[in-house]
Amino acid sequence: MLKSIIDWTTHQNPEFVKAWGPVAVGLGTMIISLLALLVSLVVNVILILVQRGQSKRQNNLSLRQLAVSKSKDQRDEIFHQLNEFYGPFIQLRTQSKLLYEKFGYELEKKYVTAAKPFRTLRYLLEGGTFTSQERALLEQILELNEKLMGLIESSLGVVDKLELQDLLGKFGSHVRVLQLAYQKKLRDNPSLFEDIVFPLAIDGAIESEIQRLKSRLSELNIMIEDREFDVKRSLKPIMKDATICYYDEHADSYANRTQYLDLSALYKPFRAVVRKWGRILDAGCGVGRDTRYFIEHGYSVVSFDASRGMVHKCQEYPHAFCLNISFDEVVFKEEFDGVWCCASLIHLKTTRAVEAVKRLTTALKSGGVMFLSVKFGSGSDTSDGRFFQYYDEIAVEELYKSDSRLELLTIWKNKPSDPSDAQQREWLNLLLRRRPAPV
Repeated sequence: MLKSIIDWTTHQNPEFVKAWGPVAVGLGTMIISLLALLVSLVVNVILILVQRGQSKRQNNLSLRQLAVSKSKDQRDEIFHQLNEFYGPFIQLRTQSKLLYEKFGYELEKKYVTAAKPFRTLRYLLEGGTFTSQERALLEQILELNEKLMGLIESSLGVVDKLELQDLLGKFGSHVRVLQLAYQKKLRDNPSLFEDIVFPLAIDGAIESEIQRLKSRLSELNIMIEDREFDVKRSLKPIMKDATICYYDEHADSYANRTQYLDLSALYKPFRAVVRKWGRILDAGCGVGRDTRYFIEHGYSVVSFDASRGMVHKCQEYPHAFCLNISFDEVVFKEEFDGVWCCASLIHLKTTRAVEAVKRLTTALKSGGVMFLSVKFGSGSDTSDGRFFQYYDEIAVEELYKSDSRLELLTIWKNKPSDPSDAQQREWLNLLLRRRPAPV
């Protein structure tokens, strides 16, 4: 085509071509050279960008591989902690607690009217006597304690939390002195050892540390999967209602108001029916006041709350671990001897509260007990942006009567413990039991 145009132009205008031909050829040559240079530049730029992209991808891959390797190392360390220390510790302590329940049953009954509660160490130091059965059980308990001490000493460095190390140290002191007292080597001054006591918080602290490690393990598994397969997860939308937002924003002031309320009138009937030193689910734990109480009285506690602010306040107590979940996310199955649900269901509409109670019942072991407290009244309203649902003796039956697994043990009312509570409504309290499985 181009050749035809040139031939036609040459034929029609020979003089023009003769005059400007060399110029045109020069311009054409220059344009072709410029185009070649431009193409070369473009090709080089593309090659550079491709190389940079490959280098970046390779670098990202190396970083991901490094991160995966570190995460796997952390995961292996957690497995080591759980398998080599925490798991065996729980097994031995469970055996010891079961034996102590039998050992101390009659002895504790003798001390019901005594000025001081029964303590094995005090009883030994004061020269107390045992039946042959009590002595046999005590010897087994002492043997288990020695195994626990061996486990602790062989696992030095596994426990990295100072507060738990302190409890283990106190446990060790108690075990050593108890052994010496049983061998009748400490009869001179019994009062000298009154401060050597069994650290009741140890089981709850161990439970909380296990929950913390399991939570971290779950996070690491997700991180490893995401990085190995370069997965981009869409974050789950966080839906917060006004009630949760209120507690997030007012966690400190709420803690100041409620942290030290005396709830002994509620604790006492619950502890009378829940298994001694059992495992408790603190449902809607708030700032962790009750979690702390139960841990310090020898129970193992798993806590949860929907408010992140409340979770942070709960975990200020070093022996607690709190899950940031709602009632809708409770998936425990027959794990707990007791469920403590104090002033939590009041922020759910009745239909959701009924479903929450069903989930909590599923979390209970056969024969386990549940404490519920709701505000007395009728209907619902809002205060400070918080939703409140009220119940009377008839309405509250809806919470548990639709679940055939539950039976009512007792129901009673009490006046509010918080003098700063603007509503000053009475509380309606229930003790429920999950019916034992048929034999």
